[in-house]
Amino acid sequence: FGDLMHYTQWPLYGVLWAKLSGDPGFSRFATEAYYRHGAHFPSKIGLPWVSVHETYWKTTDLTGKSLIFRPPRAPYNRLECTNVANLSYVKLEPLSMLDEQRWRNRHPRSETRNLAVLWCTAALTGHTGGDAGYHPTDVQWIEDELAPFVDNDFGIISWEAIRGNLCTFKTSIGDVGTEDNRWDPNWIDPLAEVVRFSRRHKLKVFVSMRMIGASFPVVRHPIQWARNYWKHPEWAKRDADGLPGSNLSLAFPQVRAYWISLMREALDNYGCDGAQVHLSRGYPFVLFEDPSVRAFKEKHGLDMCDVAEDDPRRLAHVASFVTQFLREFRAMLDEKSGRALAVTFLGAEYGSMDPVDPMCSGCDVQTWIKEGLVDYLMPTPGADTEAIRAWKKVGGDRVKIYPDLMPRTQPGEAFVDLAKKYYEAGADGLTIWDGERRPPRASEWAVLRHLGHRETLQELADVAPRYFRCVPLRMLNGMSVKYSFNDG
Repeated sequence: FGDLMHYTQWPLYGVLWAKLSGDPGFSRFATEAYYRHGAHFPSKIGLPWVSVHETYWKTTDLTGKSLIFRPPRAPYNRLECTNVANLSYVKLEPLSMLDEQRWRNRHPRSETRNLAVLWCTAALTGHTGGDAGYHPTDVQWIEDELAPFVDNDFGIISWEAIRGNLCTFKTSIGDVGTEDNRWDPNWIDPLAEVVRFSRRHKLKVFVSMRMIGASFPVVRHPIQWARNYWKHPEWAKRDADGLPGSNLSLAFPQVRAYWISLMREALDNYGCDGAQVHLSRGYPFVLFEDPSVRAFKEKHGLDMCDVAEDDPRRLAHVASFVTQFLREFRAMLDEKSGRALAVTFLGAEYGSMDPVDPMCSGCDVQTWIKEGLVDYLMPTPGADTEAIRAWKKVGGDRVKIYPDLMPRTQPGEAFVDLAKKYYEAGADGLTIWDGERRPPRASEWAVLRHLGHRETLQELADVAPRYFRCVPLRMLNGMSVKYSFNDG
């Protein structure tokens, strides 16, 4: 595909939609130029408004098929998501015998389906920073969203059905985003449709949960209503002066019980394969609440306020409440056999990607493994390879380690390098956070979706540079692109 696109804040959702007749849903396409950090990825330098970006889409038999393309549909047609785009041309290339054999070798097998997508439902609930929610009314919406994860190496869809108090399913405990908290009969039930889609395509479904509280600063969108937080301000996290934070504290049994009740409702009513708890956001999960301060005093004989934040005693103290939460979570899951628990936790610093000790964010991973609390470890935005080896040594084959592939946008060959590094350290699979924003970068997605094929990683790295080409323009709208300016 050759596409001419202008960059805006949210190009990753895709501004051009296309599909072949017979596809389960539309593919979305976004600009792929790295003009702000191109020095790191020189193969992708090129301003999108003065060049055509040629990207590989797919290999398929075109006999009897038609190409259908369309502009974005709701909620991606909002001002903050839309963009300027056009389809410049469609380029068809016949396969050589070698290319066809390589394509067939990349077809998914049971042993290659070791990729997991963490699908953030901000498009439905509204972003945590505040924007309008969206309630789809037709099943095709889900088909379009999940189509990229079919017939490749993905085996798990982790659907963020619980974002704080706001749920993307029919809940009697949480909120659904309306003033009266009533479910409109015209809406589809997203979680129900995700489960149906996944069963049809032999994918596992995990219900994921982010423990969001009240908004800071306070705004007036449904995801920030946070009814449970405002109903129980006495359970909020507290700083050393006793001032409440915007999230609830896991030091309170009632808070742990509330989050578990939401997950039990989703799992029991929809028959999902497991649960995922996102512990990579909102930490620390315990501060200076009365139960926390009292417990620290009883164990160490010290006022917790007098102990440094990075003191090993304080780190272990905070982590003990998180571990207790996971013990209670595990007990709920074990009410029915076969349900897995995945945990997302901080394994590297956002931005720098430097490895960090998960204990710094309240996550005692070694204890989780030793007690058999978790089935999948998903460190994000990355992980220390030595930590992976250590976790594997303790957990063996019983615990699956799926590091996140970050940053979200990088050339396909860079994704291959990451995959190699993690596999060599002992990783069982790989995870992508914000999976709904990965497929629109078509040339990168063409590589990423096949990273479960360990034996063809080098082949993928070799072919990846051919999946993207930046074609400079000399003229646009009858004007020179070099000597024409938007002076504002």
